[in-house]
Amino acid sequence: MFIWCKHSSAQVMTNTRPEKGATNKLSLDSARNMTVCGQVCLREYKDFKIESAEFSALPENISAEYHIAECILFNDGVPYPDILSSKRSVAVKAHYTQSLWVSFRVSAATATGKYPIAFHIHTSLGDFTAEFELTVYSAVLPEPKNAAFGHEYFFVSDEDFAYNDIPACPSNPYKYARYSKEWWALMREYAKTMKDLRVNSLYLSSLALLKDAGSKKLSDTEWVFHFELLDKFVQTFLEYGSFNKITVRAIISCADGNTIEAIDENGGSKLLKIPEAEAENWAKAYYTAIYQHFKEMGWLELLHMHLQDEPHKKDYWQWARELCKLYMPNIPCSEPLDTHAVVEELQSLDLYIPRIDIYEENTAFYKKQQKRGAQLWVYSCCYPEENWWLNKFIDLPPVHSRQMSWVCFSQGITGFLHWGFNQWFADLYGISPSSRFKGDGFIVYPNAENNTVDLSVRAINTRDGIQEYELLHLLCLKSPKKAKSLAKRVGKSFLNFNQNENCVDFARRELLQLLEDCSEQQP
Repeated sequence: MFIWCKHSSAQVMTNTRPEKGATNKLSLDSARNMTVCGQVCLREYKDFKIESAEFSALPENISAEYHIAECILFNDGVPYPDILSSKRSVAVKAHYTQSLWVSFRVSAATATGKYPIAFHIHTSLGDFTAEFELTVYSAVLPEPKNAAFGHEYFFVSDEDFAYNDIPACPSNPYKYARYSKEWWALMREYAKTMKDLRVNSLYLSSLALLKDAGSKKLSDTEWVFHFELLDKFVQTFLEYGSFNKITVRAIISCADGNTIEAIDENGGSKLLKIPEAEAENWAKAYYTAIYQHFKEMGWLELLHMHLQDEPHKKDYWQWARELCKLYMPNIPCSEPLDTHAVVEELQSLDLYIPRIDIYEENTAFYKKQQKRGAQLWVYSCCYPEENWWLNKFIDLPPVHSRQMSWVCFSQGITGFLHWGFNQWFADLYGISPSSRFKGDGFIVYPNAENNTVDLSVRAINTRDGIQEYELLHLLCLKSPKKAKSLAKRVGKSFLNFNQNENCVDFARRELLQLLEDCSEQQP
């Protein structure tokens, strides 16, 4: 049996062979309150089965788990490892490399030092061991809600996702209705997963929750709003302590759209044309109700608004922004931007979120907005699809997902939005053989058997990069020059980045040591 270890940034394919000098040992470096990962690779000349695995006695305040990497096969004929399955065993074909992903969670209370940890793998061909040396440094990562970096996914939980009561999507694996006991249990699993991934901005489909609770139109100027489901949903996620922001989903039709979605007399949806009086009456009632209720619940400081996704004309977005100023005073508005043609005309945009290629083409403009006090994030959504850009497709090196946060630090960008957390209902950005934007809507995978979700290799690498952003931020407080210099060695821009998949792991070790040195130099 060939058994060897690789860092989590490495793409281990089914035809990957051990490099010269590869061993069953791996050194990992961690701050406290941080999760670090590695891979154990197994390969043999004949079929075998991984039957189970376990860790040796773990040090105090360190927990561990393992996942089996599963592959997605596209029309290019290449099986790409991406699903991190919760299965405990797997059959492995001859001449096929199987990787096991090993994760160590290092709590904030962990003592600094070096910890040897053995990982024992039981197979049909015998027992094998991988040896890890985990070095824990003194730096402590902040909790996600206190983080310097913002992280948001467009998360589907409403009528856009097919549960048993919405049969539009035949691929839905969860065979129960929304708001059932099982559904709420799944929402808790999502909340837990988001905390693990350091997601700290909750994307809220408020209109769906209001409709499903019985909200309806009473007259041309009046609506009754029921917040029971929305409150339970928000509280379910806030209980996990991850979020410092709740971003309400846009209800103006995207791009060139000139309509706003409203609730009708029967509690259903109706599209109203902007800027007609009926649309303005609805917007006033809706924005006022959201603002007042968040104020009553003590959530006002968390509230942010998306108004129109990827606006291509200023008129409709600006119409909504002016109404928000009146009925939601001092509430920030942010928007994903997939074209720059309209951006300079938008007034009172508090958080700019250009797509990474739009940002690269107009860097000077966005830096100018930062100087005037606006915040700057970036996002990815399918485009740019060329492989010379950093992006999160399954068929790109997974380290690209990790490097994106390093580039954000290099560029002074303070957050990242990825649209497709669990967008499982379209082949275009899915995992069918002919998918164009491979896996862009699959940051997590359905695990209906356990009523949860499985992580992807790209989700882990994204989380690792965000953890490293926080470490860079801590170093920047002590030595800005060193922090910027190190970050740029990993990635200067979304087009100019280090092509060595091991570069980030080496940089993390150096980063942790620099933080250690700075701490020792303080009086």
